[in-house]
Amino acid sequence: MPRKPAKQNSMAPEDEQVADGASLITDLVLRSPYPLLPTPDEIERIEFQHSIVSQILGCRFLPSIEHFAIHSRLNILDCGSGAGNWASEIGFALPESTVTGFDIFDVPCKFQPTNAKFVVADANDPPLPFADNTYDIVHSRFLLLGITNWVRYISELKRLVKPSTGEIHMIEITPPPLRAGDEATKVLRDLFDAGLGQANVSMFMAPKLSDYCRTAGLTVTHEKMYPFAFGDWPEDPERSRVGGLMLSCSMEGLDKIVRRLCEKTGCDSKPYISQLPAYLDQTRKPAGEIWYVVAKKLE
Repeated sequence: MPRKPAKQNSMAPEDEQVADGASLITDLVLRSPYPLLPTPDEIERIEFQHSIVSQILGCRFLPSIEHFAIHSRLNILDCGSGAGNWASEIGFALPESTVTGFDIFDVPCKFQPTNAKFVVADANDPPLPFADNTYDIVHSRFLLLGITNWVRYISELKRLVKPSTGEIHMIEITPPPLRAGDEATKVLRDLFDAGLGQANVSMFMAPKLSDYCRTAGLTVTHEKMYPFAFGDWPEDPERSRVGGLMLSCSMEGLDKIVRRLCEKTGCDSKPYISQLPAYLDQTRKPAGEIWYVVAKKLE
């Protein structure tokens, strides 16, 4: 169901109901394996993360988007659009294009262009409510904790993208590894293995994106990994530039994931939360990675 453009200067009573987050936590959201609920503070964190990742990638949209002119008339699909930041921004940047975003919850954008619309849909429940061979760009970002079958999901994106000319752009984050035998993070590793593994999702799938695309019958035309720091790395100013921001954003997200997994299993979250600082301790020099893959349907 399309959502109405958000009011920028006032908030009506119905908007207040959405803003409190309660109306966003639907049965579809609760059934999803995605462990982060769409509460107002989480929506704010997603917006913050979008800004940080844009700095890491060196662009607001896609690293290869510059070959599209402002007057391009593209049909663009944004998968897992969250609060709609990316979809809205590219809608403003390409005003003659059409942008559609979808997610399992319905959040009004703060600033929504007239050429963007949003619908509620579940990426784990194909077919998605979109026509075959329709989109010039299919954009998928940060769904690693929500997709239970990546080949099936990418095969669905293959159905939607235009043959030959269309592009699927996928961006996912890989956090530092939870190494076996590391006593400082053992309890945390066990929780993620059990809680996320039971839902058939993984925080560490990003390096496999290209393989998943090829298995789904796509041709990978571009692949690049962008490393980033957690915290301040004085010996590497470029990676340190956004390291502190990424550290605080990731710590908040991991804290919420731990609490949600513990809530589902009925266990005390304190022992797990206590290991989060050790997991992202900058003295251990953990690094995260952002993987960017472009694939096409050459048929």
